[in-house]
Amino acid sequence: MPIKIKLVIIFLIISLLPALFVSLLTFGHYKTSLENYRLAQLQDIVAYKADKIDSYFSILKANVEIAEAFYNIRRNLPVLSRLARQAADPEFLAAKSTLDEQLKQMQSVLGLADIMLFSPQGEVVYTTNPVHYQREFLLPVSALGQTAFNEGKKKIYFSDIYVNTADGNKFEMLITAPAVDLKGSFGGVIAFEVDMSGLYKIIQESTGLGQTGETLIGKKIGDEAVFLNPLRQDPQAALKRTVKFGDPKALAMQKATLGETGSGSTIDYRGQKVIAAWSYIPLLGWGVVGKIDTAEAFAEVRNLMKLIWLILIMVFALGAVVSYALARSISEPIKRLTDGVAIFGEGNLDYKVGTELQDEIGQLSRSFDKMTENLKKITASRDELNAEITERQKAEDDLKRSNENLEQFAYAASHDLQEPLRAMSSFSQLLEKRNKDKLDQDSKDFIGFIVAAAGRMQALITDLLAYSRIGRLETTMQEIDCNQTLGKVIHDLSMTIKENRATVTSDKLPVIMAHEVSLSQLFSNLVSNALKFRSTDDPQIHVSASEKEKEWVFSVRDNGIGIDPQYADRIFQIFQRLHRKEEYVGTGIGLSICKKIVSHLGGRIWVESQLRQGATFYFSIPKIRK
Repeated sequence: MPIKIKLVIIFLIISLLPALFVSLLTFGHYKTSLENYRLAQLQDIVAYKADKIDSYFSILKANVEIAEAFYNIRRNLPVLSRLARQAADPEFLAAKSTLDEQLKQMQSVLGLADIMLFSPQGEVVYTTNPVHYQREFLLPVSALGQTAFNEGKKKIYFSDIYVNTADGNKFEMLITAPAVDLKGSFGGVIAFEVDMSGLYKIIQESTGLGQTGETLIGKKIGDEAVFLNPLRQDPQAALKRTVKFGDPKALAMQKATLGETGSGSTIDYRGQKVIAAWSYIPLLGWGVVGKIDTAEAFAEVRNLMKLIWLILIMVFALGAVVSYALARSISEPIKRLTDGVAIFGEGNLDYKVGTELQDEIGQLSRSFDKMTENLKKITASRDELNAEITERQKAEDDLKRSNENLEQFAYAASHDLQEPLRAMSSFSQLLEKRNKDKLDQDSKDFIGFIVAAAGRMQALITDLLAYSRIGRLETTMQEIDCNQTLGKVIHDLSMTIKENRATVTSDKLPVIMAHEVSLSQLFSNLVSNALKFRSTDDPQIHVSASEKEKEWVFSVRDNGIGIDPQYADRIFQIFQRLHRKEEYVGTGIGLSICKKIVSHLGGRIWVESQLRQGATFYFSIPKIRK
């Protein structure tokens, strides 16, 4: 094979391999980041809508409980039941008028289709909706209503969604509860008739779900999951579309209706590949699913792949031209040198190479001159390579500064967000204080929701600020006695430790090179984590360290609720939570902060655990001399 071709191949390999490696690395990182972002986005949407649904029906349940205790219902429902067939009787009319004043206002405030009262025999003796009153007064309950009536005699009951053919084919459901008379005896059933159209609007809101995404609700009925709302691609799906458990389609809905919470890639009810997140609403026994077609969700990945191929083709073409030019620039002088030496060796004295000497030394000098000329060209190529390396180093430095600027921007943005949050919380509390005698309970509850939401957002921003500060404020390591640092942490957490009846012990810990504030925060987060996720037993927390050849390995062991091993890596990712916020407070950043601290110190962090068997968190700190 000619040397020119060999050189072209070598130069192409040298130019293409780094480009290919960087492209694949960039593509892999971007694909992973986009997948995590899309799944987190879907999880947020599902959690938000599940909370909205749960909150909506929790409020209705609370109002049913309030209605159960209404004096007017306890006093007047027996009157209506007794005189139902004498509706013109003044006592009947007075009882109905008294109930109208209270229940029609409740119907309007709650946005209900109707509030009905049933006699002990299951006849409709009162409705707040005049149209329903004319049509349904003294009628017995329907088949669906019979179930709601029978269950409502014993407890608060949420019925299945049904189509009200007598009222414009509206999708509705009933919330029933028992009513007692003034003597405490069973007096009938209270029923809230809920129009689902308003809730469907919340569920079907497609903001953040693109062109193919949608939110679904469903319920387990027998061996099937029944879809409860109209779908984006199937507006007639409510109560008609079902999927049998075990079917490869609509797995997310099957899991959600079986009480599971999660996310991932799956197949939807159309047989299309999607990414989805799903959650369960215990109050209603409903599953909530948010999904978007994989093709749309990862369209940017395909576009990036096309761009990478285009870049690689351009690099290949440019590399081929450059490689050919470089190969030619190297091979031609060698060929001329070889030809010159051959011609001179043949005795052609007119062919001058280097000097005009005709002896062997002259031949060597001429060969040396030629090699020197070639070396100059190689040197020029080397200088170009050095210049390219210098440019790459500069690029690695637009990148480092860019990351630092981005981190400073995130810090500043998070810091600036706290002021409006504090204002929102303070003014909401001030509004309640100044108008507490004018506000009804719903308004007070809504203000409470605002204050609580602002508090959660402020905690999230505080944790984000802490996360962004790691490695930015501390630059110089110092000798730290870990025994003293842990002692300060235990002292700072003494009230929490005492409230939880916890015991925190430790072996003798080493003196290491680290950052004082970061190490203190690391111990504090891990001990606090063990206290938060405690079991029914009194918490027992033990801190120890073992010396390895090049590092110290610390451990924080507890007897808490433990962690499913499949989530051992996920818990260190930012905003990743394994429990609902109602179960355990927090923002899902604590362990991410721990991981960033340990990584900044040059170590690693991991967990070993089984469910209900406690957990042991390990982290390593490299040995660094002063």
